[in-house]
Amino acid sequence: MVVKKMSVIDAEEAIRFFKTYGIKFDEESVKEWAEDYNKSADIACESRQIEERDLYTYNHWCVLKGTAYEDGIDDKTKIARLLEEIAELKQKNSELNQEIQILESKLGIGPF
Repeated sequence: MVVKKMSVIDAEEAIRFFKTYGIKFDEESVKEWAEDYNKSADIACESRQIEERDLYTYNHWCVLKGTAYEDGIDDKTKIARLLEEIAELKQKNSELNQEIQILESKLGIGPF
């Protein structure tokens, strides 16, 4: 079995690199991402140069942050977030059904 070692990344270097792409981002979130990333890195490995793939990794981390799919959250938190998402989806579904009824009545279409 081959063990792949992860190198440590430097948050400040990542911030400088991401700025070269001209994108807007929160520097504090980059620092938090780097901290999360480095928790799984092999401390014995040296810091490595930031690459374009790190920008995609950071973006993916941002998308999942605060959701039920965030890495490293416990089951209780995951379930709570999923229940919250379900409640929001039920509310949105209800709103859309009301909109359908309003539009059908405007068009003179009866419910099926």
